[in-house]
Amino acid sequence: MPDGNSRSGAYIALVFVAAFALIIALYYSDIGVVNKWIFGILSMFFFGLLIQRIGGFSGGFGMYMLGSKRGIKTVDNISKRFGGFWDNMALLGLVLGFGALSYFMLRKKKPLFAFGMVLLVLMLFFVLPFLSYGLEFLNLPQLTSAAASSASSGSTSPGLITYITYIIAIVTGFSGFTFFLIWYNAGLISVASYSVLHGFLTGHAQIAPLKNQVPGVAPIIPGIDIPLVAGIISLVLLLIVHEFSHGILARKAKVKLKSIGFLLFGVIPIGAFVEPDEKAVEKLNGMAQTKIFSAGIAANFVVMLVFFAVMAPLILYVLPGIYHTGVFVSGTSPGYPANGVLEQGMQILAWNGYQTHNLSSFVVAAAHDYPGSTIRVLTNTGNYSFVAIAPINSTNTSRGLIGVEVYQKATPINNSLYTRSLLFVYSIIALSFMLNFLVAVVNLLPIPGFDGWRVYKTAFKHDRVIKALAYILLIGLLLNALPWIPILF
Repeated sequence: MPDGNSRSGAYIALVFVAAFALIIALYYSDIGVVNKWIFGILSMFFFGLLIQRIGGFSGGFGMYMLGSKRGIKTVDNISKRFGGFWDNMALLGLVLGFGALSYFMLRKKKPLFAFGMVLLVLMLFFVLPFLSYGLEFLNLPQLTSAAASSASSGSTSPGLITYITYIIAIVTGFSGFTFFLIWYNAGLISVASYSVLHGFLTGHAQIAPLKNQVPGVAPIIPGIDIPLVAGIISLVLLLIVHEFSHGILARKAKVKLKSIGFLLFGVIPIGAFVEPDEKAVEKLNGMAQTKIFSAGIAANFVVMLVFFAVMAPLILYVLPGIYHTGVFVSGTSPGYPANGVLEQGMQILAWNGYQTHNLSSFVVAAAHDYPGSTIRVLTNTGNYSFVAIAPINSTNTSRGLIGVEVYQKATPINNSLYTRSLLFVYSIIALSFMLNFLVAVVNLLPIPGFDGWRVYKTAFKHDRVIKALAYILLIGLLLNALPWIPILF
């Protein structure tokens, strides 16, 4: 603590205990995810200001930096002993980030470029489908409900949009992949928003079209929408890996580091930093700068693959014996047959005679429901029958719905210490796998403050184009947040 003030340290420790006690209380409350976010963010803002004032840390708005020179020597040693590995990893990150376009930056590294392109294709087809296992620990029922509903429209095979996304990813990497998905979802939300606005103007007001869309942005807060301890461990791991990688490439380029530390909001780690001498970085050639900026992104991709290699055998050979997944009702939609009959928390055991162990099996069971068909639903409270109807306010008359919203939840088979311990370890692995990917692809975006912004500015030298892309992305992100409005109000 500053000036070795033990009293300040004791006060800060008390604030940390109080903050974690509040987070745990919120986690076990039933006030809803959005209300948890509001109370959680406001409380972290207050606790952050309190800690900053007591400790004299730099920062603002509830955020403060804990930094020191400790760790710089470790970064130096790694850069000297394994600098070549980190150098190639940063270049691999460019291939994964920018796909075939990265060839223009890596003409002299053709074998590495080829390896990166093969890895990119393998990740698209064989690794990304496993992201759903990380989503099991993300408490956003709206996300899984919408995924299940949209997938049950009649076909379980990849659609045209999926193939377009793959082509974009191969040509432009995960940078273009993320850009496209943000604006594809923004387009769907814009259509739904127009429908809502048109309804208000014509006297047929309803918010359902917007409420049923999947928001493309959401805060991820340990103890609120992801597990507290496993979430903090996962975030700390990915932040350390990300920032240390920047530092290792900076030291390999002979750039001095001023400090290393964490950025916290309240008591939640939201970032880490390695502070290099910026003037020295600006004097480096373009490729050296690009490698420093892309190193964190590349490290997150590599760590994601490491956690995937550990997670896949667990999923196949260990987890089936200690836990099972189930499909549960998160709510029902007004105007549909299931409204007022199926209740939140019910487990759907079978759909038209097909067992529903997880969302995938639910999607398959509901894939061929049509208007007028009888849908038999077996739950943990009894049997129910409904006659499906066509979607309300939709031109799709071939799809039959009963208006149930569902989510997937994993539960242990027994409550032994071995089972709980293994599930805890698995939650860290699955969350780390998912969060490292999300942090990597989001950091690729050309938005000020992100690594992608600096990579674009260093590599492409077209300021107006990059600024235009940033504005387009920010608009897309704002549109992706609109589905939260019906829930907030």
